[in-house]
Amino acid sequence: MRWWEAGRVLAALASAGGAAVAAASGCGAVDGYDCDEYLACEVINADGSSNGGCEGTCVPTEIYGFRSGVYLVGRKAGLDDPGCADALLRTEGLDLEERKEMSPPPHGDFFVAPGAHPGCAPCACTAPACAFPAGLTVSSGWMCDDSPGVTLTPFDAPAGWDGSCVAPGAVGAEAFGSFRIAPVTARACEVVPSPVPRDGDAHAGGQAVVTCDASGGDKCPAPGHACVFGAAELRPGWRRCLLAEDKDVECPSSDRTAGLHFSEKLTFWKEVDDSRACTPCACTETAPSTCEALVSTFEDGACRDLVAAVVVAGNGGCHDAEPGSALGSLSAAWLVDAPGSCAPSGGELVGELSLSGQVTACCLPEGT
Repeated sequence: MRWWEAGRVLAALASAGGAAVAAASGCGAVDGYDCDEYLACEVINADGSSNGGCEGTCVPTEIYGFRSGVYLVGRKAGLDDPGCADALLRTEGLDLEERKEMSPPPHGDFFVAPGAHPGCAPCACTAPACAFPAGLTVSSGWMCDDSPGVTLTPFDAPAGWDGSCVAPGAVGAEAFGSFRIAPVTARACEVVPSPVPRDGDAHAGGQAVVTCDASGGDKCPAPGHACVFGAAELRPGWRRCLLAEDKDVECPSSDRTAGLHFSEKLTFWKEVDDSRACTPCACTETAPSTCEALVSTFEDGACRDLVAAVVVAGNGGCHDAEPGSALGSLSAAWLVDAPGSCAPSGGELVGELSLSGQVTACCLPEGT
């Protein structure tokens, strides 16, 4: 607890304007007087020590091995975090500009050192497969003639055709002189995409720490001390700290800090360069596919009246129709269905993590 020292207040009032005013007034409630301007108001701690006019905490400003001054330190959750504008309880409920006006000035941002890289997801490949031809191109001429004046009619199988009977349309005898069959295809293996990218994150999920100037003036009775915000004025998660740029620094003993225990040691970094990443996945064929199909064409739409059956491999084929034939359906079956194989590669962790500009913070425990 703190209270106003009434005797000193009355003495100051008497010297400023008379005993009558002094007898009717108290520090902080003086009609017509500004307490900061006219009175030597003294804050007394519960242990009987004096803070002078400082209602926060008096801390030595120069401690060997540390930056001059005391700083508020809080974790910053994202790039748009207001930072120092959220340090004090008294700004709660105000808009951002009002919070900034009533908040301590910012000092700087530092990165929290990232943890271990999460590792690279294993690379995987789809299995290669044999695929039936995409369909036919019907020519009104012989030997798949496609010269000017010849009628070409597409007779396409559906995507992902499994060889079962299909009737893409009907081609009359006047337009059905020959047909070209597309080749069977050996579908290559492909990289299976990883559902969750697992590259490293240099800033530990975007987290950093923000530092603010905690000094509130020289209202402390002892020279060389600064009045800093009290623990009761800070929002949860904020601490009052000393900062040093020496990685081997030890937190100061309480006899160097006016009895205060800056005992919580935290480490931050000015620069984090994280080039760690996973090499891209790839698939390499280790054995080729062998695919060969028998494609049958029919006059009717139900694959009953055969026109021609043609063996097709990787080059496709051309076949003349019987004179007077029509085209109504087609089907296919595998003669050789021997997909090859492939092997995945990649998914290796490369690069490195580099941290520089270490900053050590020695802090009063949160809430003290």
